[in-house]
This record gives sequence, C-alpha cells and structure tokens, in this order.
Amino acid sequence: MFFLKYLPTQSLILNYQEHFPDGAEPKIASRLEMLREASLLLRDLEDFFRAHDFSLTRFLICVILDRADEQGGLQHSEIVERIDVSSPVISRSLKSLIDERFVCVESETEGRRTKRNRLTDAGKARLQSLMPGYYEILLK
Repeated sequence: MFFLKYLPTQSLILNYQEHFPDGAEPKIASRLEMLREASLLLRDLEDFFRAHDFSLTRFLICVILDRADEQGGLQHSEIVERIDVSSPVISRSLKSLIDERFVCVESETEGRRTKRNRLTDAGKARLQSLMPGYYEILLK
C-alpha cells in the first residue's frame, strides 16, 4: 500500500486535465483524498495489530470464521474467496492461527478430505479482546 503524504494541488491536477473528461477534477481530488485517508487508516490498523502480536489478515480470518460459526466453519477455499489475499498468504496465516490454537481444523465427515476451519474458544476470546481497539481506530 502506498502512502500519499501530500496531496497534489488543484493546479497540478489541472496540468493533466487533457487526460480526463471536463469537470472530473473535483472527483479526482476527492478520490485522492479518499486514498490518503485509506492509507492512514491501514497504517494505523497495521500498527495496532503489530503492537498486539497479530496481523490484519489473521484478524480478518478470525472475523469471517466467527461469522461462519453456525455453518460449522469454512474451507480454506472459502476463506480465500472472502478475503482478497492470495491463497499462500491465507495458508501461512491460518497455520499460525492453528499453531496458536485460535483455529482448529475438522473433517466434515469421517474419512473425507474436506476440512473446515473453525474459531476455537481461545480464538473467539482473542478476537473479542482486539475488537475495541479495532473499532476505536475505525471511528477516529
């Protein structure tokens, strides 16, 4: 993720106006501001999770597994589908969550290769401990 420390001035944007339709400058300026705010928010979230020996990816996995608890958890492919992160990154994050006993893996039926990932009680407690700080950052 890039960080746009200083937004381009209106005159700089207008220097490139031949590349966008007439009247698009306010929308471009607005979107650049939105990207800057998103960059700051992501930076704050990453700092928060790093301070709590966690990561945003691991947190998001816990969130979607918590939501899927009534379904009996999720398969690896379903987690990848719900989080816009590559399968190898999800695999590494899931492995660390399993190693720390925040997630358990269960077979759907005996002898079947289909495995479902579920949040453990420890994982639910960890998620609940992170939620207040997470929401505090979102509400800044």
